[in-house]
Amino acid sequence: MMDTSLAETIDMSSLKSALTTGSLSQQMLSLASSTFRLAATALTRLQQQQQQEQWQTELASLAHLPEYSLQQVSWHDRPDDCWIVLNDKVYNVTKLVDGHPGGMEVMMEQAGRDATSAFRSVGHSIDAIEQVDEFLVGILPEKERMYLRSRK
Repeated sequence: MMDTSLAETIDMSSLKSALTTGSLSQQMLSLASSTFRLAATALTRLQQQQQQEQWQTELASLAHLPEYSLQQVSWHDRPDDCWIVLNDKVYNVTKLVDGHPGGMEVMMEQAGRDATSAFRSVGHSIDAIEQVDEFLVGILPEKERMYLRSRK
């Protein structure tokens, strides 16, 4: 039961009146909406910052690799010399050409090219995604990158 001194402090009829007129309700909804927008903005900025840190960490871990341009990668487009680009990283996948589950034709369609879209669209297993790391030989120059750009 409500304490009478508290009841005296809160003028219940005024509160009911304000709620029925809608002005207090509108103000409360407006405040709630603003709070949600502020929280969403803060969360988005935090996620962007974390993504930025992940990119920087990944770029730092690749800094020791030589850079190969897309033109240089294009010279490696044969079954006995097959390079591809995945997510701005250059891979020598010559050893995979004959044993690829999709067949040699699939590999040759992407040989010497950026195969990121094709690779992603197939839905490779986690094992396949991890396996390709052992064939990493380089990285694209910054001006040719689409995925590993320095975000400033």
